Amino acid sequence: MNKTQKGAWCNIAAITLVFASASYLAAQIGIRHTTPSRTVCSITFCGFILVTGISIYFLRKKQSPNEPDSDERDNQIKQRAWVAAFISVVPLFLAASVIPQFFIGLDGFVPVWSLPIVTVLLFYIVLLVYSIVVLIQYGRGENGE
Repeated sequence: MNKTQKGAWCNIAAITLVFASASYLAAQIGIRHTTPSRTVCSITFCGFILVTGISIYFLRKKQSPNEPDSDERDNQIKQRAWVAAFISVVPLFLAASVIPQFFIGLDGFVPVWSLPIVTVLLFYIVLLVYSIVVLIQYGRGENGE
């Protein structure tokens, strides 16, 4: 497994942890109207530290000392993955602007503090699309034909 694949798996692990934490916090704050406990916040913080540490370890470790960082195929896979990620931006922003109308209504209002959160979550979704496209392309086993 090369550095690009390891990075994609680390991104997927981190994004999964972010979405799980965000879902829990949204349920606690938005539905139950309570603040999350310190224990849950500590466990979440330790999870982020653990994922970061494991990611740094695996990204720096090479299979062999003469393994190159990337080659032409890796660069081509990254380029295709970024194209797919940028194409996904348009439907994601359209969905982010249309979906609140179903929950709040046409005459409702969206709090200003929620807009940066939505933007960051959309960025994480785009990064998730990039990582998945990278792994799919490596899984296909193309040899550059």
